[in-house]
Amino acid sequence: MTQKYYKGPISDHFNGNVFYNLFTAGKIKYLNAFDGFKWYIHMMTHAWTGLTPHVVQSDPKTQEAGLKITMIGHASVLLQIEGFNILVDPVWSPRIGPVFFVGKKRVNPPGVAFSHLPRIDVVLITHNHYDHMDIRTLRRLYKKYHPIFYTPLGNDLILKKHISHNMTIHAMDWFEEKLFKHQLKITLWPAYHWSARGLYDRNRSLWGGFVISSPHYNTYFTGDTSYGDGSIFKQIKEHFPSLDAAIINIGAYAPRALLKSHHNDPKEAVDIFQDCGAKQALGIHWGTFQLSSEEAYEPVHTLYGVLRDHLLSVDQFIPLRPGQTWNAEAPEGEAKPVDPAISNELLKG
Repeated sequence: MTQKYYKGPISDHFNGNVFYNLFTAGKIKYLNAFDGFKWYIHMMTHAWTGLTPHVVQSDPKTQEAGLKITMIGHASVLLQIEGFNILVDPVWSPRIGPVFFVGKKRVNPPGVAFSHLPRIDVVLITHNHYDHMDIRTLRRLYKKYHPIFYTPLGNDLILKKHISHNMTIHAMDWFEEKLFKHQLKITLWPAYHWSARGLYDRNRSLWGGFVISSPHYNTYFTGDTSYGDGSIFKQIKEHFPSLDAAIINIGAYAPRALLKSHHNDPKEAVDIFQDCGAKQALGIHWGTFQLSSEEAYEPVHTLYGVLRDHLLSVDQFIPLRPGQTWNAEAPEGEAKPVDPAISNELLKG
C-alpha cells in the first residue's frame, strides 16, 4: 500500500512507507481483526456501572503569568504558560468517531465550556486517533481563534483536508524543535504507540508527545504511549533536567494482554514519572470515554496503591478530573470536584 499522508527520507522510524517505534519495534503487538473483536467484546461486557468523575466547570482567566494546567476531559488539556494558551488534543464533541452519531459517548461534560475558553494561541495534536484528533472540535477552534497547529509528520494533510488548506500547521519529526513567537519552544518527543483513522492507513502518520518550554517552565505531555523499554522516558530527563510537570496517561489499559503495547497502566505511569524526573505528575486519559474494560475509577485506585508502594505522596501524582486545575505556584491544585469515589481512608492509606 502506498503512503497516504507523508513522503520523506527514510529514518530509524520511517521506512519510506510506514512509521514504527524506536527500540521496541519488535515488541509492539498490534491488534489484528480477531484481537480487535476480542477487545470490543471484552469492553462491552465490562461497561462502566460505577461512579464516573464529577465535573466542576472551570472558567480560566484570559492569561496566566505562570503555569496552570486545566483538565478538559480524557486527554484534552488547557495549558496556560507565561501569557500563552495552549490546547492539547482538544475534544468537545459528545462522541468520538468517524461520524457524529457513531463512536464512544462521553460520560461527563468538558471541564471548560467551549464558550468560556480564553484566546487559544496554539493547538497540539499528538496523533490521529479519534479520541485525540477530533475534526469537529478542531474546525470550531480554527474558525474562532485561528491558532497555530503543531503535530507529528503526516497529520497536517489530514487536518488541511478536513478543515482548511489555509491553516498554519507545523508537521514535526521526533526530537524536532519549533519556536512560537520566540518565547515558547515546542519539542516533539517519541512515544510508543501507533496511528490510524481507518482500516488501511495504519502507521501512515507519526505519533508522539510534546515538551513545552518557556523561559521559566518545562511541561511534558506524554501523549498515548506504552512503557516499552522505558528508554525514551529516561532520555527526556537528560534533555530536560528540570521538568515542572509531566502529564501522563493512566487509563484505557485493560485487558492487559491486548493493550499492553498501546497504553501504559498506572504502575507504568509512576515509572514514567520517576524516569523523566518531573517535579509533579498529572494523570489524564481516564473517566470520560470508555475505551477499555477497567471501571472508570479503577485507574485512580490503582494509582494510589502504586504510589503507596513507592512511598510517594498522593500529592505528587494527581489524577485530574474534568475542570480541575493544577497551578505550579500553588501545587495543591484548584477547583477540586467533590469526589465520592475516593475516600479519606484511601487517600491516607
